[in-house]
Amino acid sequence: MNKSTYLSYLLALIKTKAYAEEVIEKIDELKESLYNKRIDLDKKMNELFSFEMKEKIRSYSWQEQVNLNDPESFGKFLLNLRSHIKNMPIVTFRIAFKPNGEIVDEVSGWFVENYGKNILLDFVYDKSLIGGAVIIFNQKSRDFSLKKRLEERYKVEDWEKFVTRVRVKNMPAKTPQLNGETIKQVVQVA
Repeated sequence: MNKSTYLSYLLALIKTKAYAEEVIEKIDELKESLYNKRIDLDKKMNELFSFEMKEKIRSYSWQEQVNLNDPESFGKFLLNLRSHIKNMPIVTFRIAFKPNGEIVDEVSGWFVENYGKNILLDFVYDKSLIGGAVIIFNQKSRDFSLKKRLEERYKVEDWEKFVTRVRVKNMPAKTPQLNGETIKQVVQVA
């Protein structure tokens, strides 16, 4: 198996920027435990990582011929792994909803298939977009939001006319007069 394949499998588990930051924190915590003889590293890895992540780390370390019982060698390996995660490209999606795991998997899979690399997704919730997304990648931004489409199609004046028409249409025919008698009735009911 290709050396980079083990790393690719490991990085494929890390799909979002938030999760990457969490994994980096856990790698740092594991690295701090390396020289403490009272800590069982296998148990520590079980505490910090999912079974699948732990096995991918082990497979990658085996491929790299790292002795997990040698703190210096394992420490360098963890720093290298941390660096790979830190250097993953990030694609930011400003969207009008909070994505579920299925959406994250689908978008991540699309990038692997079409971009050929594992990337980190950074989802930013922005309710003002109404729908669609603004995608930011390699300092380039593309706006595919419904808000932009509406702004392109309708001018501000059109929206103001529309709002005025809706308000006029929904106004009651006769506006009740507020006088002393009306106020007294409201106070008595309350």
